[in-house]
Amino acid sequence: MKTLFLTTMVVVLTTLFSFNVSHAQNPYGEVNFIKTLPNMGESFLIDMKTSKKLANARVANKTINSWQLYRRTLPRGSSMDYNYATLSVFPSGIEMKAEGTWDTGIKAMSVKEVSDFFTSLNNVRTTVATDLYTYKMGVGSKILPGEYVQLNLVNAKKGSNVAYEKLLETLKPVIEECIKAGELKGYNVWKRTYATNIGGESDYTVSFSFSTLDQALSWASDKTGMADEYKKVYPKDDIANLTTKLNELRDMVSQELWELVDITD
Repeated sequence: MKTLFLTTMVVVLTTLFSFNVSHAQNPYGEVNFIKTLPNMGESFLIDMKTSKKLANARVANKTINSWQLYRRTLPRGSSMDYNYATLSVFPSGIEMKAEGTWDTGIKAMSVKEVSDFFTSLNNVRTTVATDLYTYKMGVGSKILPGEYVQLNLVNAKKGSNVAYEKLLETLKPVIEECIKAGELKGYNVWKRTYATNIGGESDYTVSFSFSTLDQALSWASDKTGMADEYKKVYPKDDIANLTTKLNELRDMVSQELWELVDITD
């Protein structure tokens, strides 16, 4: 996978893809990676308003926990295989397989509205790929439209998945301190469950969410970070040891920055 949000989420890319997620036990995040066709960006966003209405109906009937639309802000290198991603978070595989989950939303539209919507979608965008992620852990509050997510796409080294996830768990209280300090809004970890391999491989998407672009760029450029908070939580340890452990357990595939455009009510 060349780049994701999750990512992905993630598309996922979840958030993506920190993708907003209910704290239910291990929900799934389905991420659709989307490329808008030339000069169709505005029409695509209009269609996404209809997608949100349909998704709100799915939230109401408890098929999904949420639906989110992301715009890729800073892609890696020159790759522009996709510029948007949608994330649908399912409580479990039962809801993913259920039939008729779109019925309520579709029935609220006229036959012409439904026909026009799907015709327009086919003319304004291409779905490049779909990935599936399992939610593993996270802290913080959900982000809002206009806020940002930094996605770290990560490969666990062979046999290191369990140790890597345990190490990520130790970061949760540190991130909580960073949130209190106003350095970021949240932290989430998604494990790739199924991949369409649109460019490369990544086992995990580790995300950090921010209220503003300046906040996100400050974190990405190491102007702000978790060193002080790490020392506060683990006074007998040094953050350099954490970095060493991370490098022993995983390889960083890439980083991306995404903006949340819209989310279900």
